[in-house]
Formats: sequence, structure tokens, C-alpha cells
Amino acid sequence: MDISVIIPSLNGRKYFDEFLSSVIKECESTPYKAEIVIVDDGSEDGSIAYLESTASDILKPYKNIKKGACSARNYAVSKSSGRYLLFLDNDVIIEKGFFEKIVPLFNDSSVGAIACAGYQYDSRKQIDGIKLLKFKRRFFRFTSNILNKNMKEGLNEYLSFGVQGAYFACRKDVFNEVCGISELFEPYLLEETDLMYKILKHGYKILYQPDTKPLHKWGGTIASKVSPRTKYLSVRNKYLFNFIHLHSKKLFIQFILLNIYRIFKSNDRKALKELYSMRKAIMLEREREKNSSVKTDTELLNFSKKYSREIAK
Repeated sequence: MDISVIIPSLNGRKYFDEFLSSVIKECESTPYKAEIVIVDDGSEDGSIAYLESTASDILKPYKNIKKGACSARNYAVSKSSGRYLLFLDNDVIIEKGFFEKIVPLFNDSSVGAIACAGYQYDSRKQIDGIKLLKFKRRFFRFTSNILNKNMKEGLNEYLSFGVQGAYFACRKDVFNEVCGISELFEPYLLEETDLMYKILKHGYKILYQPDTKPLHKWGGTIASKVSPRTKYLSVRNKYLFNFIHLHSKKLFIQFILLNIYRIFKSNDRKALKELYSMRKAIMLEREREKNSSVKTDTELLNFSKKYSREIAK
């Protein structure tokens, strides 16, 4: 098997006819051998009945105890057979020829993952490009975008320092090497950022593919981007990411000092209390990453800053 498409889904039945169908069509038409491993994470909208009724050699549905996107993705990977993994949300359409744009980039063994140019479903405007790495406003940031219109053209390769979680690919052996998606980030938010930063610190490249054109509806896998629950998880997982990955002493001190006043914010206080209860698991993950990293925070931050100047028009 060349490529396994990994899709976590929660109450996504309304998206299957249009969005999942586009992925099935691409798997049927591509010259690569492809499969779709979709994990239903406890839906209550008839999703699993529909998926089981349409299961095939290409579409392979599984049930997961309702935990979240992190465990659903890891479970899907454990059931997959492909050398390469394409992670999609259930509200993403991919275009014909998508796999042919992605798979050849893995011929370079130093490539661990691929970030995709991505577009908003309704407006068709590009919303995802090259992701940059910064340490800004108390935390690591991966949200700065260089869109295609602002990039130099005709380069042999384009690098990224992160991905959009709705559509990205990685090498399965590299996924396993870095211990997959951390379920400490359960149920969702920043788990793909954690995965990509591990890949970078292990010495692999993330290539950016400017020619892909996936369309993202938003809101299929995560019910609401602005719900109180999502806002809380955003705060908690930002702290979690930095506790695990911020190994530079200078930056870690800055991180602590700049966040002291935040203990008076209810979400921050609640998040820190929860993370304290997880401290043993966090420290184990922190030590594992610290011992296995071949790139430092400072090296990656400096390279991202330098690359952003080189790549911009």
C-alpha cells in the first residue's frame, strides 16, 4: 500500500456525500495504491451505520471509544497499511491528482512531512501556506502564513515549519519514530503542531506543496472553533506544548516570567491545575523529546526567521 488516508470523524454524516466522496474518487483514480481509514469517534448521527454499509477495499471504517481526534488518528494509523499517511479532516475536499502532487516529494528520505496549500470551501481563497515558527506573546507560534501570492516562484523546494491539521502528509516510519500523535493533547488542538515539531527536532524537513488545492469547510471534526470548550483547550494545549518542547533555558525562563500574571485568568488557572495533575506524563514526554532531538529550539527559530526573508517576494 502506497498511501493511507487517515480521517477522524465525529458526527460528520452530513459531510460524507460530498467530502468523503471526493477522497474515494481520488483513491479510485490515482496510479498509487490507496486506502481510506476512517475512525468514528462515537457519533450519534448515523455515521457508523452509513460507513459500514459503504465499506470496501478502499474505505475501511472503524469505531473508537469517544476520546478525541488524537486517539482516533493514532488508532487509524495502527490499522493502516500505507508507507505514507495523509491526514484529512472530514470536511475537506481534495482535487483530482492530489496524490500525484504529494507522494513523489517523499522520494527525498530527509522529508518527514508535507504541508499543503489549502483553500476555504466557500470563498475559494487561500488560507494556508508556508507555516513559520516564532516565539511570540509568551508561546511558540506556528500560525504565520506565507501564501503563494507572496512567495518567490520557481524554487526547487519550499520548506514549512508546521502544517494545517486539516490536510497534511507524513512518512509512516517517521510518524512511528517520533511516537505518533501525543494523546496528552486529547481531545484536540495543537496535536498536529506537536507532531510536526517532533519531526523537525528529529532532523527531518517539512516540505510545502504549493500546488495542492484542498477545500476546507471548517467545523466538521471540531464542532465549534469558538466554543468555550475549544477556547479552554487552546489555552491548555499552548501551555502543554511549551512544557514539553521548550528546551532552551533562556526561552523557558521568558515563558515562565511572561505567564506569571496569567494565573489570575480563569482559563489559565484551570489549565495549569489540570496540567499539574498530568505532570508525570508531561515530564516523561519532555525528557524523551529532549534526549532524542538533534535540532534545538534556537536553531529552528533562527532558521525560520532567515527562511521567511529568503522566501518572501
